Amino acid sequence: MAKSMRGHWTTLMALLAFGAHAGPASSAEPAPDLLSGRGFFSAGMFSNQTDLQIRFDPSSLKVGTEVDWDQRFGLADSHRFRVDGLWRFKPRHHLRFLYTDYSQTDGARIDKEIQWGDELIPVNSDVTGRLGFEIVELAYEYTVLKRPTYEVAASLGVHYTALSAELIATLNSAGIGARTVGGEAPVDAPLPVVGLRGLWHLGKNVYLDAQVQYFSLTVNDIAGSLSNQRAALIWQPASRWGVGIGYDAFEVDVKLKDGDFRGTVDWAYRGPQIFVNYAF
Repeated sequence: MAKSMRGHWTTLMALLAFGAHAGPASSAEPAPDLLSGRGFFSAGMFSNQTDLQIRFDPSSLKVGTEVDWDQRFGLADSHRFRVDGLWRFKPRHHLRFLYTDYSQTDGARIDKEIQWGDELIPVNSDVTGRLGFEIVELAYEYTVLKRPTYEVAASLGVHYTALSAELIATLNSAGIGARTVGGEAPVDAPLPVVGLRGLWHLGKNVYLDAQVQYFSLTVNDIAGSLSNQRAALIWQPASRWGVGIGYDAFEVDVKLKDGDFRGTVDWAYRGPQIFVNYAF
């Protein structure tokens, strides 16, 4: 994992250096700025502080043990890869895209027993925690206010969280031999979101991109809420290439009694971002 993260950072630093020194587009007609162009695409890394609580209930009426994944498996401070994109298919109509991946595997010795689904993992067990956590968002935007130096757009979209949390422990019992306890808790949580986004040209080659999103939904045995706030400064020294820094705060709270998962997921992250921006 550490080697992989170093590789991501090396690649990003190379892209940042390229973006900062890239010359203007080779075409005789200069590329449009971020407000008048067809869109832009950004890719980068962010370092965050996270808070992930998962409870996987058994099939009986009892509740499971809430697992603080950050504290148990060292998820609290980590570097992640993220891509964002915006496409203006018409002047006032946009599509926006987001993808990021939080997957990782770690091990720990637990200091209390964990009721994980229908399995009981005893105290002092060496447990492997495998977390697959991908976030994909696709949203439609309509520009409600457009001026030469800024735009404000309202959005409606779907924020899809695909979570797979697995706890596995191998126990050795006298006369019984080795046995494996634990299992996987899969959660697919598509939540609709509404929001506002604004893009301002602050002067020179600097832009401010900011957005807020929120939604809450309760249907039968599914309840969830989502909130997201993000702001980024983008420096676009070349006609197509730029670099940016930002800050993102995200929280999702899901309660399910459906399919293969019964329980709760409370997930939040917040932290700074650095990225390369490409305008087209």
